[in-house]
Amino acid sequence: MVFKKILYILLFIFFQSQVLAKDWKPNLVGSFLSSKIARSITDIDNAAYYAQYSYNQNTESSGLGIIAIEALLANGQVKEAIPIGIKISKDVPEITLAQYVKVLDNLNSGNINQALDILLKISPKGIDTYILPILQTWAAAGSNKQIGGLKIIKNQAERGVLEPLYDYHSALINEFTGDNEAAKINYSNIVNKSNNANAQVYLAAALFFNKNKNKELFENTITKLEKTAPYSNELYLLKNSTILPNKNLITNVKEGIAETFLNSAEILFNEGLDRQALIYAQISLYLSPNLNNTSYLLGRIFKSIKDHKRAIQYFKNVKEHSYISHDAKIAYAETIFDIDGIDNAFKILHEYTKLYPDNINFNRTIAELFYKADNFDKAIEYYDLIFSKIEKIEFRHWPLFYSSGIALERGKKWKRAEKQFLLALKFVPANPQVLNYLGYSWIDQGININKAMDMILKAADQRPNDGYIIDSLGWAFYQTGKYEEAVINLEKAVELESDSIIIDHLGDALFYSGRKLEAVFQWKRALEFEPTDKMINIIKKKIEGIIIPKAGTNASSKPI
Repeated sequence: MVFKKILYILLFIFFQSQVLAKDWKPNLVGSFLSSKIARSITDIDNAAYYAQYSYNQNTESSGLGIIAIEALLANGQVKEAIPIGIKISKDVPEITLAQYVKVLDNLNSGNINQALDILLKISPKGIDTYILPILQTWAAAGSNKQIGGLKIIKNQAERGVLEPLYDYHSALINEFTGDNEAAKINYSNIVNKSNNANAQVYLAAALFFNKNKNKELFENTITKLEKTAPYSNELYLLKNSTILPNKNLITNVKEGIAETFLNSAEILFNEGLDRQALIYAQISLYLSPNLNNTSYLLGRIFKSIKDHKRAIQYFKNVKEHSYISHDAKIAYAETIFDIDGIDNAFKILHEYTKLYPDNINFNRTIAELFYKADNFDKAIEYYDLIFSKIEKIEFRHWPLFYSSGIALERGKKWKRAEKQFLLALKFVPANPQVLNYLGYSWIDQGININKAMDMILKAADQRPNDGYIIDSLGWAFYQTGKYEEAVINLEKAVELESDSIIIDHLGDALFYSGRKLEAVFQWKRALEFEPTDKMINIIKKKIEGIIIPKAGTNASSKPI
């Protein structure tokens, strides 16, 4: 609806003489403009339609061709993008994406040698610099050519750049080519070296070790995954599987190349590059339509750009037997929450709790969604339910203490909340998030000021670019009456994070520093960043001079 409104307004401005009927066909300028608008608001479907139309009107334009390739790939229209990509790869050979499309065409035809030749001639830029050696090595593995690809990957890994990714694909390639001893070394490197590799990588290692009857390595991998991702759904499913698969994760070259594009898409998505991530993920799904992790990633990307219908479609594509299936179920319920609110999402998750009573992640998600819906009592109820089923409190439970503490604090149950935060700190005494939340809460109440200040300073040392933590530091100075120091830190916090509460804090600090005009300016800015109704009322009264900000709880000074 947003796209259509913008499009109709602009078309009226530019083409007033043209009647906007239902059977309206865009002209070249109109379709190009429409595609540009659609891309700017991440309307993937319309961007593809109008980009393709524009190119079809002028197939000699390489610029329109490149736009069309990107838009069609992002929309999953890979077949439509291939002929355009083949032409662009000849006209503008330096466009890497067009060369990738040409590779897809050769892979479809079984021409792996030609695909390899294309990959070897690409001059990469950006992320392609890192993934091209992996693509080349997969193609070489399928064409029985030795190009030193594994050595290239090893050299890249030793540079420390995306090391887990290189080890992972070295393991997959060695496993695929039958060199299980080398694969064992690669998988062992992943488990031993990395403390933040995603659960899927650990899962691949565990399944390999199990298949090759390396019981000790299998158990070590499970133990490491329990430490790095104790609430991983993959871990739950792995531990509760009666029979583990006994085949290679990758059975052909197309699947290996698909996995490479999937991993690249994950990196791009984590960097906030949604459209680029879509392109690589759609290529991955085209090459390997049954790759459940790709469907799950596409669902997450479409959810992030608020295309809920497409997100649900991809989440539902994830097969029941997949180790990612519980992640997809939870993401599906969260998408329903985004569309309809808590009631339908709760019904879905509640049914899953009956089917999988031992997986706490469904109840945990219910608690989180009730929290998002500002129903703190129900959130607390479900956190309490989770704790009631835990027989022995362990290190892995500290995130539950932290998140339940936040719900209790928001639900005006401070004594219980404080207890949860302190319990979390027993397990993770240096965790910046817990230090910050408890420290800020104490400061805001005017209690344990010195201890709270120490905690917030420790958090800020670890996360100097976290706007919310620097806000806490600024507010701590404010509450102790050090208003100038408060201003310095709150100005930095506002630069890092545009948030109505942080900007309001800065206004208060400026007011007590004698900079009242600047304070009013900041309060007015705070109104632009979606404050609550209660905050709006208070801020407006401060702007009008009806009330003055409350002084620091432990401050002796008055407004200058």
